[in-house]
Amino acid sequence: MSETWKEEVRLSDGRLIVVKRTAKGTITRDMAMRATGWKPRETTVRIPELDGFAHPPVWRSGLIPVVMDYDTASSTWSVVATYMWCSTWYDMGRPTVQYVQYISVGGEAWRVVPLQPGLIGRRANLLTHIRPTGESGLIREEYKEMLWRTSADQFKSISTTWKTSC
Repeated sequence: MSETWKEEVRLSDGRLIVVKRTAKGTITRDMAMRATGWKPRETTVRIPELDGFAHPPVWRSGLIPVVMDYDTASSTWSVVATYMWCSTWYDMGRPTVQYVQYISVGGEAWRVVPLQPGLIGRRANLLTHIRPTGESGLIREEYKEMLWRTSADQFKSISTTWKTSC
């Protein structure tokens, strides 16, 4: 599967921006061969050029991005992502934390940093439930709010507790 869509994202300062997203991976199927989900190979977030904001390169990972934000004082973009499948967690060496934080300072390349404690409890602002049949057009905040209610806890907000069956 290879899907592309645009998505509204509300930053912590209240600004609403539209990012471009992609998801590439393998569709998972049940015994009747119906699509039941997907296993990501790569997800991306492309942040538009905005006046007064540093412009980072495209963020890309095999993880699922959950929270994105911008700190004006330090010109820093931040993306917090998590694992969707146990195999990804195993491949990364079984980290003790379920989230990985990436930052881009002043438009430089993304790098991994320790998860900032101030992000604990932060509610998800990115689409985490990506349908294997694809997303259409522009994903609005209202749609993500509807999906948020039924999402797994790790995709709802940044948490210190981790329930895993891995």
